[in-house]
Amino acid sequence: MQTISENGTKRDLNRENILKIAREIFSKYGYKKTTLDDIANAVRKGKSSLYYYFNSKEDLFQAVVVKEVEILANALEIVINRNTDPIEKLRDYILTKLTTFRSLANFYHAIENEVTAVEFIDKVKQKYEQDEIRIIKRILIEGVRKGEFEIYDFNLAAIGITTAIKGLEMPLSAGNYGAVNLERSVDIILKIICYGIMKR
Repeated sequence: MQTISENGTKRDLNRENILKIAREIFSKYGYKKTTLDDIANAVRKGKSSLYYYFNSKEDLFQAVVVKEVEILANALEIVINRNTDPIEKLRDYILTKLTTFRSLANFYHAIENEVTAVEFIDKVKQKYEQDEIRIIKRILIEGVRKGEFEIYDFNLAAIGITTAIKGLEMPLSAGNYGAVNLERSVDIILKIICYGIMKR
């Protein structure tokens, strides 16, 4: 006889497995073309068993987007907690952000196309943007403390850098530059962010 805790763990594992497979299918076919039957077949369960974990296709897609946000947030948190100097940390942050973003097709499509649940996607975008500004601000404050940066308005500087990175997400993930070397691109962008474009 299974205990409540074992049932809970099994339920969590099943839910995670559905999310993992749903992520792959949504990213391959897109939200509109994917059906719950596609996901149920891939998971090797009946469609009715998906309803045990998710209320609808939209609910499942939202859970996938939240999962991808968590993956991105965890990857960025690791960078932030590394014991590196602020310029290296900023470089690692931008590189990790763009590398991870390239692999998160569902989150990318959701924030670009807002395919479903506009209000939900807006909330995710706002929280994600606020978290980004907060993280960049932490790097900038650390840089000023260590005498590497000179910044007079941390908030404005963090918003500017965050906006610049956000502007790079689309071209460096799926646009004309989708195949370029990210490390080289990040080094070029970081040079502009840190030193500007004026001849010295």
